[in-house]
Amino acid sequence: MPPLAEEGEGLLIGSGDGTVAGPTLAGTILWTLFEQPGEFVCAMSPTLRIEALDGAEIRADGRGFAARARAESREWRVAATLCFRTDDARYASLDGALGLWEGEFDSDQHRARYRAYLQRPTRPKEAK
Repeated sequence: MPPLAEEGEGLLIGSGDGTVAGPTLAGTILWTLFEQPGEFVCAMSPTLRIEALDGAEIRADGRGFAARARAESREWRVAATLCFRTDDARYASLDGALGLWEGEFDSDQHRARYRAYLQRPTRPKEAK
């Protein structure tokens, strides 16, 4: 599938799609991944676009890493921090919110399985 962005940090690795299923957001997700390849660790920069079932669009950019234990291993563990943004008032709480993107990538089958979690904001303690 065509990439969401033509330029990013590192080499364009590929794009994919999936589903979003959560208690307050459901729809489809499109993603593009840029990497700085390494033998055991790769720095990565995912770009995401969520198309909610109600028509809203939510975007996210991330920074993270993929790692494997051995050079011959096809399985990569993946984790990145995401920063969400949207202009849709229905999802204003996501604008600027942080999240975690984690999962696995099989380099032989070119198959990925990722999950994303929203980090709930903490409230500052009140001064006494």
